[in-house]
Amino acid sequence: MNRKFFLTLLAALCSWWGVSAQQVAVKTNLLYWATTTPNIGVEVALSDHYTVSVSANYNPWTVNDHAMIQHWFVQPEIRYWFTGKFTRSFLGAHMIAGQYKLGGFKLPFNLFSSFRSHHYKGWAVGLGLTYGYQFYISPHWNLEASLGVGYARTKYDCYDLNGNYTSTRSRNYLGPTHVGLSFIYLFNAKK
Repeated sequence: MNRKFFLTLLAALCSWWGVSAQQVAVKTNLLYWATTTPNIGVEVALSDHYTVSVSANYNPWTVNDHAMIQHWFVQPEIRYWFTGKFTRSFLGAHMIAGQYKLGGFKLPFNLFSSFRSHHYKGWAVGLGLTYGYQFYISPHWNLEASLGVGYARTKYDCYDLNGNYTSTRSRNYLGPTHVGLSFIYLFNAKK
């Protein structure tokens, strides 16, 4: 099911590239790559100050017998640019949805200490606000830094490291929902 979903998403994203009347950008988040998570995003200008963006990431990897960070997430977003599309500061409203299976590893600063002894398999949906800034590199290349905060609802099953079910839980999350440092390629650049 995940493969069909991502193939459909990829086909939709590729179809946007052919729209000649709009400015289109393709991007990838370097921070996701740092966690071995392949990702891609497409952003289309709706007007001089509004764009719509969709990004997707997918991580199928298992680090070893116990450590895994498997997940997929999609994040649609609408952005308002203060000085013009793909230029300087923007505010965005985003949604996020996906599934995950992770655990069996230690995070820095002892965050989520139960990750060392458990696996969590579940889903999350949420929404939030983003602030970002794009730095001009050349007519076709930008670098973007962004941070989003918001709310997410998650439901997950807990397992010990041997795969034995322990419980099902639901949680409300309030905090960071997006962090990005992205390279962006602009098609039809008009800077």
